Amino acid sequence: MKYKYLIVDDEPLARRLIASHASKIEGLELAGEFSDAIEASNFLRTHTVDLIFLDIQMPEITGLQLVNALKHPPSIIFTTAFRDFALEAFELDVVDYLLKPISFERLLKSVNKFFDRKAQSSAATFSSTGQQETFLHLKADRKIHKVSVQEILYIESLDDYVKVYFKDKVIVTRENISTLEQKLSGTHFVRIHRSFIVSTKVIAFVSADGVEIAGKLLPFGRTFKQGALAMIGIPKT
Repeated sequence: MKYKYLIVDDEPLARRLIASHASKIEGLELAGEFSDAIEASNFLRTHTVDLIFLDIQMPEITGLQLVNALKHPPSIIFTTAFRDFALEAFELDVVDYLLKPISFERLLKSVNKFFDRKAQSSAATFSSTGQQETFLHLKADRKIHKVSVQEILYIESLDDYVKVYFKDKVIVTRENISTLEQKLSGTHFVRIHRSFIVSTKVIAFVSADGVEIAGKLLPFGRTFKQGALAMIGIPKT
């Protein structure tokens, strides 16, 4: 699934820069570019988008006026050369307020905020099979990877980075394993060791030493073992 976005800015170079930055971020899909807010408003009457990168000072009507005119505005990231409108902008509950020139790192930080908001407001959706499906957004390779929690086999912490294992790939991220544990709270994942979180749905067998997933034995940590066994459904002996 990708989130659709618009770029609304009367400066062609600004539109081009934002489009270039956004194209590097997995999970975004450009739905259109407009040089003024009126064109964007006309487009939004018949199309739905998730996010707008929106300039403020534009001909005819401003970006602020556009947001106020929309009955159900999508998420907004303001992109402007002026600091003066920041307070008014944040009163509209926008995702972020970026000052030009906008670097890739700064725009990526804003998009991460957008992804986090979407994850919090709709943490659970339904897959085509009708099963409840949750998602994680993982930062890796200067991209944001939107992954289905159902497809994760296990997570391994190694020093200052974390590996997230799937059947056909591994994503390496700087996320903290404890942070991922919190994000997966209430799902079918369990922490079995200070370095491992596993999906209980893909455990092949459980032994005194650990669990096997995809042909690999993952060990229990002494302080995690009893709690993990209880969550897996193995009674205490």
